[in-house]
Formats: sequence, structure tokens, C-alpha cells
Amino acid sequence: MSSPAPSDPRPRILPHDSSPFLQACRGEIPATRPIWLMRQAGRILQPYRELKEKAGSIETLFSTPELAAEVTLMPVHMLGVDAAILFADIFTPVIPMGCQVEFTPAPRLAGPVRLASEVDKLRVIESVSDLPHVLEAIRIICSELPETVPLIGFAGAPFTLASYLAEGGGAREFTQFRRMIQADPKTAHSLMRKLTETTEDYLRAQIRAGASVVQLFDTCVGALSAPVFSTFVLPYLQEIFKRLESENVPRIYYANGASHLTAEMGDIGADVLSLDWRTDLAAVFTEHGGKFALQGNLDPCALFGSEAQIEDEALTLLRNTARMPHIFNIGHGVHPETPSDSVKHLVDVVHEFSSST
Repeated sequence: MSSPAPSDPRPRILPHDSSPFLQACRGEIPATRPIWLMRQAGRILQPYRELKEKAGSIETLFSTPELAAEVTLMPVHMLGVDAAILFADIFTPVIPMGCQVEFTPAPRLAGPVRLASEVDKLRVIESVSDLPHVLEAIRIICSELPETVPLIGFAGAPFTLASYLAEGGGAREFTQFRRMIQADPKTAHSLMRKLTETTEDYLRAQIRAGASVVQLFDTCVGALSAPVFSTFVLPYLQEIFKRLESENVPRIYYANGASHLTAEMGDIGADVLSLDWRTDLAAVFTEHGGKFALQGNLDPCALFGSEAQIEDEALTLLRNTARMPHIFNIGHGVHPETPSDSVKHLVDVVHEFSSST
């Protein structure tokens, strides 16, 4: 059977009862606790390092559908995780907007986007024509995934993308876009508007190419106060999740460093809220009356401990979240130096706990 065309609106909708991950996303408590890890497809896996060396650059891996698919599938086969996540970068949709990006290895723009004239030059993308290689990678991945393992499509949230654009890349403290919010709110809103429209189009295209779940990564949002989040960021998030509701796939929102914003997140519109290790998931679940499933949130540095320490940390989290729909994950991406054996041990501990309770 041939793969559907990029514009064909037929997402790879799996029966939720065949996947513990999708059961949890839908608000159920599956018999087996699902686990996947942010940044699971990357430098912790030796075959990835070998493939990257052979390819010559990470840009080649991102832009070659067959290679991106191979990297995406590695943790499913090697670690036994319950979901795959597309191997791409949050900057992927920013490039066709008109930004020159170099990976060194972190993304770095040719110049920051801070002025109204610079924002005006950015275009809202059409993912089907602008990012065909991403959608082709998704179709390849979905044709090779086990039937019970969903593919997570993802994008950077508008505020996080805006923060990177205003800085011109990564930064120790992302202050430039927050300055823009105060000094030139009209331009800041214009940038958020374009990023919101691009993000919604990009996620929808991933769903229609075959992704069964989508996740928004908001890694910079913890820098905001609750009032600024509510008035400047929340409406754009609500718009994205509302527009994607008709696609009938679970929507996950990941917020880093945002324990002070959990009250405001109740009306975001996501099906799953993913939080970092500094937040008590059980408290958030109670705070919102079980309104959505939770994902997270082991400290990534716990994976540098002994096997016994990893097991203790994992079991504590598993027990604290036993009475809620919960997807086990770490609170941020896997650190590149993390031993792959430790990651595999964590996956095994989570699955063994599930089968023994």
C-alpha cells in the first residue's frame, strides 16, 4: 500500500486500548505504566553517534527522511520505550520562515530578530510544501513502528521560539524577548502571531502525515511571571490547542521551570501536562481535579546514579503517581553523557513495576 500524500488528512490513529501511552493520554490508568524520554533519540545511543559521523552533520540527519526515521526508531528498538518522537529540531519550521540557522551543534541564527522590520520579513510557512522531508520521514517511521507504539510529532511553543529568535540562538538567560514585551509589545505580539500560525500548521501537517500525538515544548516559559504568562502567552497556546482539537489526537504541553504557573495552565486546552522535576505531579493533579493526564518528571541527573539509586528514584515517582493517568518521563531532555545502560535500566524498572502491581 502506498503512503498517503502529505496533504491527505489521515493521521495514524491507533486504537487507544492497544497502547498504554495513548490510554494515559486519554485519561485512563493503563495496566502497564508507559514510558518514553525526551531527547531519547540522540547522543546517548552509540548507533546514533556512528550514523551522525557517517552523515557528516546533524543537518544531514534532519534533512534526510530515511536517516531521520532511522534515528527516531532507534530508542524503540534499543530501549523498549512506549512511544517514538520525531527526530527533528525546534528550529525546523523557523528556517523556512526566513531564518538562516547553523547547528554548532546548538542552533545559532545569522542574526537576532528584534525589530519590527525583522519580524515583518518572516513568513508563515506552509509545511506541506516547505517541509516535505519532515513529512516523508513521518510516513517512513509510521510504516515501520510496531502497531502499539505511537509517534509523537512536536514543535517548539511560540514563546520559546520567540525567545530564541530574539537572542539569535541559545543563551544563559533569555532576556531579549522579555525586553521586547515591555518595550515594544506590538512587535512582540506580531512575532508571537506568526509563530503561532506556523506552529499550528506544522503540527497539523505532522498529524496528517501520521503522527498519533503532538507535543509543544516550552522550555523558556519558566522565566515568566504568572501575569505575563496569562496575558501574553496563554492565549496563543489556547489557540493552537483549540485549532488542533478537530484532529482527534492527544495534545501534550511541556513546560520547563514552571511550577509557579500550574494554576494558569488549567485552561490551556492540552490533554496532558508535562512538567519538570521541580514540580509535584500529584499536587498538580489534585489542584486541577484530574482535569488532564500528567507526564514526567524524574530529574535527568538521577540517571547518573547507580542502578539501585535509579530504581529508588523511579519507584518513588511511580508510587506517588499511582492513582492518576501518568506517563513516565524525565523532567527535561536526557543529558548527552548519560549512560545508555542506565536509560535502559530505567525503562525496565518502570515496566517491571507496572507488571507487579
